[in-house]
Amino acid sequence: MAKKKQRLTTTKPKPPEPSHRDGQSDASAAPWPPVAYAGTLARFGIAALLIATLMAPADSTAVEQGSATYLSLLTLPVAIAAFFYWPAGPTQGRRTELLLLALVVWVGLATWSVVGRGNVRFAINEFWVWLGCLATYAAARRAIVTTAQKQCLAIVLLASLTTLAVHAIHQKYISIPASIEQYRQDPDGQLRLAGLDAPAGSALRYQYEGRLFAAESMATFSLSTSAAVILFMGLTIAGGMILWRQKLQLTQWQTVAAAVATAIFAWGILTTGSLIVLILSIAAPIAMLVCRFFGDALSNVAVRSAKGSESERTFAERKGTLVPQLAGAVAVACALGGTCLGAAITHSPALLAKFPLSVQFRFQYWASSLRMLADQLWFGAGPGNFQSTYPRFRAASMSEMIADPHNFLLESATAAGLPVGILCLAILWSLAAAWSRSNAEEHSAEPTNDQEGLSRRSDSATSGNCDWAICGGALLSVASVWFLGPWFGVAPDIEPYLISIPLAATFVYFMTGWFGTDVNWEAIAWPGCFAVLAALLFSGGWTTPGIAIPLWALIGAISSREMPAEANARTPRQLSLLAGLGLLALFSSTTLTPVMQTLALTQTAGDRIASGDAPTAIQLLRQATEADRWDAAPAMQLESVLTGALMQQSTAAARQEWQQAKDEVLHRDPGNPRAWQRLAESQLRIYHRWGDRPDLQAALESSEIALQLDPTSIQITAQVAVFAAAVGDKDRSEAAWQRAEQLTAVNQNTESEWNLLQVLPADRPLDGRKPLESISVQQAWANRNQGPTVEND
Repeated sequence: MAKKKQRLTTTKPKPPEPSHRDGQSDASAAPWPPVAYAGTLARFGIAALLIATLMAPADSTAVEQGSATYLSLLTLPVAIAAFFYWPAGPTQGRRTELLLLALVVWVGLATWSVVGRGNVRFAINEFWVWLGCLATYAAARRAIVTTAQKQCLAIVLLASLTTLAVHAIHQKYISIPASIEQYRQDPDGQLRLAGLDAPAGSALRYQYEGRLFAAESMATFSLSTSAAVILFMGLTIAGGMILWRQKLQLTQWQTVAAAVATAIFAWGILTTGSLIVLILSIAAPIAMLVCRFFGDALSNVAVRSAKGSESERTFAERKGTLVPQLAGAVAVACALGGTCLGAAITHSPALLAKFPLSVQFRFQYWASSLRMLADQLWFGAGPGNFQSTYPRFRAASMSEMIADPHNFLLESATAAGLPVGILCLAILWSLAAAWSRSNAEEHSAEPTNDQEGLSRRSDSATSGNCDWAICGGALLSVASVWFLGPWFGVAPDIEPYLISIPLAATFVYFMTGWFGTDVNWEAIAWPGCFAVLAALLFSGGWTTPGIAIPLWALIGAISSREMPAEANARTPRQLSLLAGLGLLALFSSTTLTPVMQTLALTQTAGDRIASGDAPTAIQLLRQATEADRWDAAPAMQLESVLTGALMQQSTAAARQEWQQAKDEVLHRDPGNPRAWQRLAESQLRIYHRWGDRPDLQAALESSEIALQLDPTSIQITAQVAVFAAAVGDKDRSEAAWQRAEQLTAVNQNTESEWNLLQVLPADRPLDGRKPLESISVQQAWANRNQGPTVEND
């Protein structure tokens, strides 16, 4: 027996904790004093970043437009500090890190491939989010190494998610009913506050009202499903703390605190109305209960087998890894098989009709995304260019514009090609293997009465205080969002925080005593990570910082292992420091500086436009266009202002400036059907003002290109029919109307009704100075046989 004990303690040793990681300087391990505090700074930044992404997240569309620039700016210094502290990092989790690095490199190649065929600014903005996820994972793996630090991060995460759940509950029963009442009293005013131009009877107003009256909570997110996904992580972790309370050494009051948090998370998920996450929330407790009881039985069998021979003990150790290995295999099989099966079911309308409506939609999203991937196999549509490319492959029965395929594997593949999809599968399998390895270490650990085990527990208890860097970073982030958020347009909703912050503080108070326990808390952290990945197989949010940053921070923390101080002292830091500073300089030159300059100039130009100073606004917009050579938004805004100027006075110089702005928009965003549609609208307005037939012909040509990029759009098809009739091409007009009728017959969604869709009339009015008002497709169809009200010049 002594021999077996010696084997266990020598093959699975737990090295002593490096003294300098707690902020104490060790001359032999850290010859340069800043090294001793780099890990503390990294933990501080990770906690601040975690809270910031939850209190002020940006959805995938906002990420493309640059709203996540400040989050990317935070991830790079955090990673630099962590790499300066520990360049090589622990062996545990290194395979996942290398796979993530390969994935980000390929995403960078896909970003470069967007030049000339898509929106490069959107691609660059999203690329930095991918890189930020890698930086967060690598920083957490290096800086959060002790058990107390990991437990502190988990408690801070659960406390933050508690505030998020309370926010969702407050929205459901207080904020949303108040918004509905305000909308009923002044619908146009509320739409203006939301920044929407949705006239009465339009499809856009119908969609807005549908979302508002659905009363689905979103908390701080832009989509209810995103809030549900991240709350699902908290539900799984808190529920696991209750089920494994004895192994985690939780006291009675700590168990009660975890139970209250679990109930709040479940209530918050219910308020979001996410059917997919709700189903997973029901399935997760069942699976955890099965693992709880069958896992204990399996562990008992392993202990009894250990009394036999050494080979039996080895077999028993392998038994302990069965559940994670099966989970990894099932996850990969479901990710691959489910996606392909969904695409196959889409081609069988009879079989597809038997599924719920939300499931039908997802199958159709996946089938269209697979067609997109087949067309652009190696580099996909490019990061951030899914929305502009998806309409070309969208099914005719679908009218919804989606921001992602609602499947993180397809989202990755369509963004950067098939290699990235394969790398995501490899990362998924690597995470399952890490979970399996963690479970094997738990089953192969020596008994607690072993002298070395007692010593290690004593050391852990000694360093089991709450990590001040993690708590300080979290508190600073909360204060920053509260006091600085209004300056950046992310002001928090104070009323729900007055309720949620005391609850979160109470939860942290009860859980502080848990930091001194040397327990395998990873048994509950791993299921929380896989819960998010399971939800992302059926919903969007893979590139939403509010989901991605907490996910990869937690994975990085549970993938880390303590190493001797001497190992940390031997690793070179100069190369990692130079690489980090180089990335920071690249980020500043390609994203931070141009985005900030453009934002400041466009905001000032907007103020000038509101005050009626068009010449100054034009000059500012030209500077904004030059400040960022990839962003199409300032060029589009400049084109709009120059259109207004051209309608006031038609000169050769004014028309040349407008044409240059138009060409610049098409150069920066050539594959976006909405850009072509908007330019067609500008050309039509100029025709209405001056009556030049080439402008009407150009509007028709732009609309036809938009239709090629979005062939299933009923609105664009009807607009082409109206333009073709105005130029005298009756055959083209009739063909377009027939196509519109066919699309309407296939698309049975309410948003596709002709009385909701709006088009612009092409007949020139008597007075071209009057603003051009849109009409419904139904009205345009009724007027199709009538001649123009005024003879064209």
